[in-house]
Amino acid sequence: MWSVEPYNPSMAREWDAFVGASKNGTFLLTRPYMDYHADRFPDRSLVIRHTDRRIAALLPATVGGPGVISSHAGLTYGGFVMSGDTRAQHPMEWLDAIRPHLAARGASTLVYKAIPTIYHRMPAQEDIYAMFRAGAQMSVCNLASVVPLPEGAQRRLMRRAALRMERHSITVHRAADPAEFWQIIVDDRRTRHDTSPVHTLAEIRLLASRFPRNILLLTARRRGHTIAGAVVYLMPESGVIHLQYAAANAEGFHIYAVDAIYHTLVTDLCPGYRWFDFGTSNEQGGRRLNTGMTAHKEEFGGRSIVYPQFTVTI
Repeated sequence: MWSVEPYNPSMAREWDAFVGASKNGTFLLTRPYMDYHADRFPDRSLVIRHTDRRIAALLPATVGGPGVISSHAGLTYGGFVMSGDTRAQHPMEWLDAIRPHLAARGASTLVYKAIPTIYHRMPAQEDIYAMFRAGAQMSVCNLASVVPLPEGAQRRLMRRAALRMERHSITVHRAADPAEFWQIIVDDRRTRHDTSPVHTLAEIRLLASRFPRNILLLTARRRGHTIAGAVVYLMPESGVIHLQYAAANAEGFHIYAVDAIYHTLVTDLCPGYRWFDFGTSNEQGGRRLNTGMTAHKEEFGGRSIVYPQFTVTI
């Protein structure tokens, strides 16, 4: 009933068209985004077709380690990208169809990162049921804080942010280049979390140039100086604002300049969006929760959804 074939670059236009028309795909699962770091994450994506050669589903995938295929090792989520006419049993059948294909290429394990529900344009959890039926183990469960909009824009903290903007003369602007604030992001990650950003400045610059409709670069300024910055991903099809990076320098931290960016985003720049995704607050695959971080996000009205990851034996 289904045929499985490895992705090749000649399919790029067909791949991207399917993602754009799917019920759960985002721009992160298009080839211009996935391929920006293909040198670090060798592609093993699969295309599943009907007998008439129409695409039924896509599986964005990379090498995840010896004997491991991950969907997707270089992204927060992957999983089956599905059309609106996907039926309940189809992901079970697709999983059965791809198993021999993966095994023949030396894979013994599939790491499956499901697309979080807020990014679905219509219900799309047939794959979660397929994971259960396949005996998959939930190996990672990260918790993300999501603010429902427009109600969240009226929260007390958002109103307070507007007052602080006026009191401290903070203005929020679109940035032409992430270099305007990138060092603030780097310093914040190093000082507060002893980590580095997942992306480099060059990568963010490249992605922003490829996706000007989907990636916003924002700065908060005071007295002509940049005191905070943010990289924001927009998914207009599903109505999600996703905060990729946000940080302030010492001056901006003390006057809550990042909150000014949040306020401007949800009240002025992105009207009509349904969700503001602050992202996850976990370490160790979800086994450690930063409750201080979640508490701050919850003050804005954030409530929790999960970013689940499953391990399937091939």
